[in-house]
Amino acid sequence: MKTIPAIFASLTLLVSMVACQPSKNKTLIVGNWQAVNWTAAGQAVDRNVASTSFTFDAKANYSFSNNGNTEKGTYKIEEDALYTTAEKQEEIKVQLHFITNDTLAIDMNRGGTAEVVTLVRK
Repeated sequence: MKTIPAIFASLTLLVSMVACQPSKNKTLIVGNWQAVNWTAAGQAVDRNVASTSFTFDAKANYSFSNNGNTEKGTYKIEEDALYTTAEKQEEIKVQLHFITNDTLAIDMNRGGTAEVVTLVRK
């Protein structure tokens, strides 16, 4: 009967170790990203993706550039959501559609229209 408490203790330790590790998304997002595709309601849109980029650093700062306009602020990731807060702006939430070592796709809602921006690591 001593094995059940030992198994429970081991499982508790394993769960707490996994829970305390930083989110994989938090690690993967750090870096420089260049947009390669932008869709709205499933259709390609002309948003000059070549001029759209993001940079996320390990200290939770980000910068965004599009058509010569720039934005800087802080970010956080919770589960599959990315929260950005530009300087002197309110927090904005977008969904991480997916993220890998070399590709990042963000789901947004602009005026009721679903948009997806796909970026690749520079």
